[in-house]
Amino acid sequence: MSFKDLREFMNHLRVHNQLLEVDQPLSPYFEIGAALRYLDRGDSDRAVYFPNVVDYSSPVVGNLLGSYERIAMALGVEKDQLLAEFTSRTKNMIKPLLVEQSPVEEVVYRQEIDLMKILPVLTHHAKDTGPYLTSALLVSSDPETGERGMGIHRILVRGKNEIGIFLYNPPIRTFFDKAEAMGKPLDIAVVSGVEPALFLSSIVPIKNEKTDKFEVAGGLRGEPVELFTCGENQLQVPAQAEFVLLGQVLPGVRKEEGPFGESSGYYLTYHNPVALIHTVMHRRNPIYHALMPFNKENDLLLNLIWEYSVGKDLKEKIPSLTDFRLTSVLGMSALLQIEKTAENQPREILEYILTTNPLIKSAIIVDTDVDLSRWDDINWALSTRFQPHADLFILNDMEGYPLDPSAKNLVTSKWGIDATVPLAEKSLFEKVVVPADVMKKVSGMLKNI
Repeated sequence: MSFKDLREFMNHLRVHNQLLEVDQPLSPYFEIGAALRYLDRGDSDRAVYFPNVVDYSSPVVGNLLGSYERIAMALGVEKDQLLAEFTSRTKNMIKPLLVEQSPVEEVVYRQEIDLMKILPVLTHHAKDTGPYLTSALLVSSDPETGERGMGIHRILVRGKNEIGIFLYNPPIRTFFDKAEAMGKPLDIAVVSGVEPALFLSSIVPIKNEKTDKFEVAGGLRGEPVELFTCGENQLQVPAQAEFVLLGQVLPGVRKEEGPFGESSGYYLTYHNPVALIHTVMHRRNPIYHALMPFNKENDLLLNLIWEYSVGKDLKEKIPSLTDFRLTSVLGMSALLQIEKTAENQPREILEYILTTNPLIKSAIIVDTDVDLSRWDDINWALSTRFQPHADLFILNDMEGYPLDPSAKNLVTSKWGIDATVPLAEKSLFEKVVVPADVMKKVSGMLKNI
C-alpha cells in the first residue's frame, strides 16, 4: 500500500484513530511547538493536526511518524515486519516518473516574496534565533554532471526571501562545494509536505553519493515517485508536495545561524551558507508538515535508520545477536540482546559496538528473556543481573558524536553494561512466566476489551 500524497496519508490516519485534532487557535511562534512537546510527554502518541493556526490559513500537522505503528502504516506493513520490509525495499529501487503537471503549481509567487506570510514555519524553543523548517526536503543537481540529489537539511528563515541552510551531508553539500569552487550559485528547491515513504527516503543513509533517493523512495512505496520539472533551471521536484520554494545558494557567503534547539536537546550555533528564494509554489489550502526536534519522533526515526544501516554489519559480526535497538533515554545507547555462550562474550561485543560507532556513547547487553521494547524488563535485568564493580566497562579517548556538547574536540568516554546471567548460575536466574498456552488463550479473550 502506498499513499499518493500527505493528505491521503492523513485521511488514513483519521480512519484508524491515529490523528488527534487540536481545534484551539495556536501560533506557530512557540505555541504549536509547545503543544507537540506536551503531547509527546503525555499518554497520546497520535499524529496531531492543528487546523486553526493564528495568522495563517494553512493548517499544520506534526508527529506524523511518532510511533512504529504509523511508520509501519506509512509503508503498508505490519509493525513486526517494519525493519525487514524497510531493508528489503530500499534494495529494490524504482525510478521516478516524470509528469507534466503538478497541483503544487496551483498558487505561485514570484514577486515580493515574504516566506513568513506564506508558510506557518514553527519557532520551536525559547532561545531559537528564529523559525526553522525541520522536515523540508532539499533538492538540487550536480553543477558538473546534472545528477539530481535530495536530502533533509534544517533551514532557518532569515528574512522575507532569505534562508540559511545547514549543508552538512552529501550529496547536496558536494554539489554546493563544486558550484562555489566555480564561483556560481547552486540552484535548489525546498520541498515541504510529502507523503511519508518519500520523507523516510530522505533520511536513509547512502554509501554511494550517486544513488538517487527518489529511486529509494520508489522502492519504499512500491511504485514510482512522481516528479515534475520546474523553474528556469529545470529542477525535478516531487509533484504531489504541498509547498515548493525555488532559489539559489550564494557562493562565498556564510552567516551565523543559531542558536537552534537540536535533536540532542541542546542549543547549537553554526556559520552556514545562505540562499535567496525567488519563487514559491503551493497547492490551494496547503498543509504544513512540522517536526519537533528533541521529541520521540526524532528518536524513532533515528532508531529505524540506525537499525537499518548498522543491523546487517552487526548480524554478520555478532552471530549470537538476537535483537538490538537504539535509544536516547540514556544518551545514544545501544540495547543488545544475545544468546550467551561464553563469559567473555558480552565484553567483546560491547567493545566492538562502542569502538566502531561514534554515535553510540553507551551500550547495555542482556539475555534473550529480556524484552528490549520494555524498559521495565531492562531495568529488571539491571537490578538483578548487573554488579557495577565487575560488569561496568569504561572506554576512554573515544571518537564522539558532533551533537554531544560534552565531547571535547569530538573526544569522549563511553560505557558498557553486561546485564547477562553468569552461565554457571543460570538456574538461579530463571525468569518467572505464566504458562504460554494459558497466556495465549487469555490474551485472545481480552484482546478487544
